[in-house]
Amino acid sequence: MLTGTCALASSISATEHNLSLLPNNTEMSIKNNVLIGVAAVAALSAGFWLSSLQHTAERNAAAENDDKLAQARENFSPIQGAIMSPARKIILPELIKDNGETFTSDDLTGHWSLLFFGYTNCPDICPVTMGVVAQAKKSAEAINHMFPDVVFVSVDPERDKAEILTDYVQYFDKDFKGVTGDKDLIKALTLQMSVVYMEMPADDVTGNYMVDHSAALFLIDPQGKMAAFFNPPHDVKTILKDFQTVVNLRN
Repeated sequence: MLTGTCALASSISATEHNLSLLPNNTEMSIKNNVLIGVAAVAALSAGFWLSSLQHTAERNAAAENDDKLAQARENFSPIQGAIMSPARKIILPELIKDNGETFTSDDLTGHWSLLFFGYTNCPDICPVTMGVVAQAKKSAEAINHMFPDVVFVSVDPERDKAEILTDYVQYFDKDFKGVTGDKDLIKALTLQMSVVYMEMPADDVTGNYMVDHSAALFLIDPQGKMAAFFNPPHDVKTILKDFQTVVNLRN
């Protein structure tokens, strides 16, 4: 900026010397034009400089905001979902396991459990999620890592009877458990866990219907309390990482 100013000053001095040879009116006119030109160049230079400073400041501010947002997300939840703090107590209603026995609080205490709410006639979300969870369990077992007991809770008890649930859950893994029961009791459980589902209108011809439902996985701690939930989309690596994260935070 200083070099440019000196050059402009030299140019003005030379121009003034040459103008001294011209008539007064012509000299004044040319001087005014030169000064206007110099002022315009200076204004443009200053404008460019200020614009550059502004753009740099904006870029720095945007980068800083991105860093703050990333840190906030990490602080808010280190998993793909949310960790309950404190863990949410669950009053378990009297539901039925796929083997015909009563599903009690004993089935959710003394170990970690992973609950998924769906139905056996589900065309996509349920089989895909159950398949991914089964793969996650196999991956954990292959490296001798702990994995929660998996419980599939039907939100379609009218069609999902105990024997149907057995075939369904064991198709994915022989250790998976299915749970069904009275519709009102299932609703009582889902309300406690903030599980959303809704039965859609039946087809006029076939009478078949679908159930719109949450695709989240719900993690229950060894005290039988809801410790976290994992949001979709689910994959093996994320399920294993998020489960271990919650376990580590509890230890």
